Amino acid sequence: MQTDALFWDSLVFEGTDEVGVEAVTAAFGTIEVAAGGRAAAAACPDCGLFSGRVHDRYQRRLKDLPLADQGFVIRLTARRSICGSADCQRRTFAEPFSRLAVPHARFTTRLDRTLERVGLALAGRGGPALGWQASSASVRDG
Repeated sequence: MQTDALFWDSLVFEGTDEVGVEAVTAAFGTIEVAAGGRAAAAACPDCGLFSGRVHDRYQRRLKDLPLADQGFVIRLTARRSICGSADCQRRTFAEPFSRLAVPHARFTTRLDRTLERVGLALAGRGGPALGWQASSASVRDG
């Protein structure tokens, strides 16, 4: 498997300069890319002051479009920064990844858009059109 970070940057994060690839693994039909933010500092969403002081880090797990018939997951390390302004009500804030995913999302923006387009194109007939068959019990109980 190609583990070159530049390859994965161009494949997965094209047009997104805010995220960098750290590692790539493949196992059990899923490709997982470990990534993190590239910016040295982030702006507080309330006051706009840039801060490079890191309070904490946490992991986000984002599902993305399948790649070569394999599941694709981005394990994103996000930083929580401390706002240095004494006048600001917000003490900490999360590093924004606006081009990759909205806050608290479990899907990337491009997977979300694709699922939305499929749902609109199939006009609610998604299950039968994709070969999904509901059991008679779930239809009765439904």
